Formats: sequence, C-alpha cells, structure tokens
Amino acid sequence: MAERPANKQNWQQRKYTSFSPTFRIDTANPQMGLNGTIVYDLFAQTTNGDKSVVGLADGGIYHIYNDQCIEMVGGQEDPSGGVNINIIGKNGDIWITAEQSGEVKIRGKNIVIDADENIDLVAGNNIKLEAKNRIDLNSNVANCDALSGNLAPRDVTFMGQVFKNAAGGTPVTDMIPTGGGLKLSESLDTLESKIGGKIGSLAQKVSENSGAIQSGLQQASDALSNLGGS
Repeated sequence: MAERPANKQNWQQRKYTSFSPTFRIDTANPQMGLNGTIVYDLFAQTTNGDKSVVGLADGGIYHIYNDQCIEMVGGQEDPSGGVNINIIGKNGDIWITAEQSGEVKIRGKNIVIDADENIDLVAGNNIKLEAKNRIDLNSNVANCDALSGNLAPRDVTFMGQVFKNAAGGTPVTDMIPTGGGLKLSESLDTLESKIGGKIGSLAQKVSENSGAIQSGLQQASDALSNLGGS
C-alpha cells in the first residue's frame, strides 16, 4: 500500500518504548503497512539476529512473524485428554500452506476429516492410500476411470474383449488400456447394429428384385443373339 504524505500522518499519538536492545513496543505508528497503519507491534531480536514481530494492524489483521520455527503446545497439564488446541474460522476459510519444497504433515492416533458437503483430493502426480489392514469404500455410486490397473473395468470393455483370450494371460491383460473402453464398446455395438441393419435392408431389396434382374439379363442376352444371327 502506498505511503501517505507526511502531513496526513499523525506522529504525536505514536509511542515507542525500548525495554532492552532485544525487545521494544511500537504503538500507533502512522506508517502505512499492507493492512493499514500499526495499532501495536511487539518486536524481539535474538543475539544471532533472528527477529520476531507480533502485532495488530488497523485493518484488523493480527499477525505473527518469526524468522525461525513457531511452536504451539497445549494441554501439558490437562488430565482430561480433551481438546488442547482449537483453531476456528468463524466466517471464512482456514489455509495451511507450505511454500518452497515443504510438506504439510498431520499425525495422530486417529485422524478424522469431517465435511458437511464435499472433500476434494487433487494431486499433480500421485495419490497413495496405504492401510495395514483394510480399506473400505461405502457409497451409493463409485466410479473408476483409468487406462490401466487392477481397478480399471476390463471384461466389459472393447479392449478387454479383444484381449480376453490373449495367450499372455494376466500380465498382458494388466497392460490393456481400458479407460473409456465401455463407452467405445457401446459405440461400436451401436455402429455394428446400424451397419447390420443397412446390409440386411439392401440384401432384402436385392432379393425382392432378383426376378426382374434375371428377366432383364435374359432379354439382353436374346437381343445380342438375334443381332449376331442377322
């Protein structure tokens, strides 16, 4: 955000208190930040130069900045074993982002993902589900659209029918591209039905007119014979 002219900045309200070379408090700083002016900031710095800033901007954002790790620990003396850290977004989203090559890890004895509507898993490469015992899928409708693999539909697809009796057995059928094969098989069946109908109709017309064709050929033959005799 662009800085305001100096005559629009009220520096008289600002209080800047330094408690030590490593800790100070800045309040009512009129300089414009990303979310407005500063209501207050707590600045701290280690002997190695790592900095930490905790504060509130005039636009309402409460910020925590730290050069190194941020650690939150709750429930050390809680015998109930209930909720120790609770993060709530009242009217919006909660985002967790690991930039660069970082990972986002969630670890616990049991992990529950509960959504009132949808859960979307999107990966640029692979999604891996691994369980030591069992994986259950319970749904009214379950679809798998894959080119290959043991979950891809095989026997009912066009390619599956082509390679059904292949001498290679299972290793060959595992490499059969089956995704979309069901739709292709259905299309080919429809095309075959239409072509068969056209051929049948043509054969019927030829059969119905075979007598007229034979009569015409006989008349032409007789005419040629008479022409030769004269």
